[in-house]
Amino acid sequence: MTGLTDIIRTLEGLTAPAALATLVRVKGSSYRKPGAQMVFLPGGAQTGLISAGCLETDVKARVRTVLASREPQVAVFDMGDDLDLIWGTGMGCQGRADVLLEAVAPGALPEWLTRVDRLHRTRGAGALVTVFAAGEGAPCRVGDRFVLEADGPGLLPPPGAFRDPLVASMRGALDRGLPVAVSWPASEGGLSFLVEPILPPIALWVVGAGEHTRPLARLAKGLGWWLGVVDHRPALATAARFPEADRIVVGHPPEVFEGMALDGRSAALVVSHVYEIDKASLAALLRAPLGYLGLQGNRTRSARILRELEAEGVASSPAGKELLHWPAGLDLGGETPEAIALSMISEVQAVLAGRRGGSLREQAGPIHGQGRASAGPGLPQAPPSARA
Repeated sequence: MTGLTDIIRTLEGLTAPAALATLVRVKGSSYRKPGAQMVFLPGGAQTGLISAGCLETDVKARVRTVLASREPQVAVFDMGDDLDLIWGTGMGCQGRADVLLEAVAPGALPEWLTRVDRLHRTRGAGALVTVFAAGEGAPCRVGDRFVLEADGPGLLPPPGAFRDPLVASMRGALDRGLPVAVSWPASEGGLSFLVEPILPPIALWVVGAGEHTRPLARLAKGLGWWLGVVDHRPALATAARFPEADRIVVGHPPEVFEGMALDGRSAALVVSHVYEIDKASLAALLRAPLGYLGLQGNRTRSARILRELEAEGVASSPAGKELLHWPAGLDLGGETPEAIALSMISEVQAVLAGRRGGSLREQAGPIHGQGRASAGPGLPQAPPSARA
């Protein structure tokens, strides 16, 4: 669901019909995972990406046909054949991609997109089905969407033989945290559909509102993360200094963390550089169900904080030590505030995805391998949107 906000805002602002492209199935190499979307506007502008440039030009050439017919169609791009280098797109990407193209009219968003948008904004969980092939007599049509909401009514087909296995596929995708293309034989309607988990966006809480935090805020928001900023200094923790923040909280730990909706897709970076604030924040956050906790600072200072916490009975458990990363960040060799922020944000991304953050050159197997992408322990709750 990365980039969903930009896609939705573009569709909301339409003044003429546009085309929505969805990458629904991939075989072999692919820059984006199934579920990636982009919008082609009538004037030639585009929002989103479905590839690294291999497909966009060819997809754009089909937009006029889709807009004229108003009928969804699937374009198949096979870049695994050597002949493609001569007669095809010429990319040699060694993969096949199926792209669903649909016309979208100005006005109210389709109900499925409204529901997905609401889940995204409230950090809800669910699953989305996109039908991209349907034989004669199938119980649905190409372009139909169904939405499973982990804590809501959802948008599902009527009860019957089709609904139960469909919901089972949706729950399975949500549990795995990975999209999957499913095909049913002709005896069951000849259906092919993409099942895509709707996972809550990563929530990053940054404890400390100094100048060095501002690059962190910009990077996190650029990735589509939910962002909270915490500080005990009202003059620093302001909307003017952090316009990217979804929530700003002023107060002292541990009270400032009470009532926060933290879960396995939440991360916290403690970067206040005030010794007692950092120590009290760690004491509170080490007990929280976070997916990542990082402490910025030199090793001597950080080690002293941890020794004192251990002496007080905090951070001595294996789970606490596994959760905490100190000094926070990957070894990227950066020294500027922006480079240090990139290092820390990169480590958060890697840990929450179940990766080690090493070089892809050293990795055997597919780039988009099996990572830890589940919703985490328990269903996440929506964080309050109002600033306090």
